Amino acid sequence: MKKRIYSVVYMFLLTLVFASMVSAVKLASEDKIRQYQQMKLQRIILGVLNIPGVEAADAPTLDRVFRERVKPLDLKGRTVYLGYAEDGSTLSGYAFPVSGSGFWGPVYGMAAVDPQVERIIGLAFYRHSETPGLGARITEDWFTSQFKKLRLRPMQGDRKIFTLKAPGTGRGPDELDAVTGATGTSRAVEAFLNRDLDRFLRDLKGPPAQRS
Repeated sequence: MKKRIYSVVYMFLLTLVFASMVSAVKLASEDKIRQYQQMKLQRIILGVLNIPGVEAADAPTLDRVFRERVKPLDLKGRTVYLGYAEDGSTLSGYAFPVSGSGFWGPVYGMAAVDPQVERIIGLAFYRHSETPGLGARITEDWFTSQFKKLRLRPMQGDRKIFTLKAPGTGRGPDELDAVTGATGTSRAVEAFLNRDLDRFLRDLKGPPAQRS
C-alpha cells in the first residue's frame, strides 16, 4: 500500500516538475516571439516613413528611435502612426496598415504618405502566402519603390488612385508595373491597396500641426 502511495506521489511530483518546465519554456518563447514581432513592426513603420539608421539597429536602439520619432493615433477605429523629424515636433508623414486578400491568402503591408497627404512616401508588404518567384515579388524593392511619389486623390467613379499594367505598357504616372506572371496577385494588390489608400484619404480630415 505504501509503495503504491509513494509511486502515485512520485509520478505526481514528476509530472508537476515537467509541466512547470514546459510552461516556463513556453512563456519564455512567447515573450521572445512578442519582442521579435514588435521589433519587426517598428522596423517596418520606420522604414516606410523613411527614418534612417534602423535597418540593423538592436532592440533598445530601435525602440528608442521609434518612441522619439513615431506617435500612434487612433483614426476612426484603426491605428495610424505619425512620423516626426529629428526635432521631434515637425510632422514628416503618416504610416498606416494596408491589407487584403491576395491570390493565395491574406496580404499584409504598411503604407506611408507625406504630411500634406498628397503623395506616397513608402510602401512595404511583410506577410503573405503568394507563390515564391511570382506573386511573392510584391515584396521586392523594384515593385514597392515605384509607388513612391505616387499622387494621391480620392477615387471617383471608375478612376482609381493607380492601376497595375503589364511591365513597360504604362502611359501615365499612375500606371505602374505589375508582377510578370502573377496576374492574380497584381489584381488583388491593386484592388485592396486602392481601397485602403482611398479610405485613409477620406478618413483623415486634417493633419495635426504639432506633436502633443
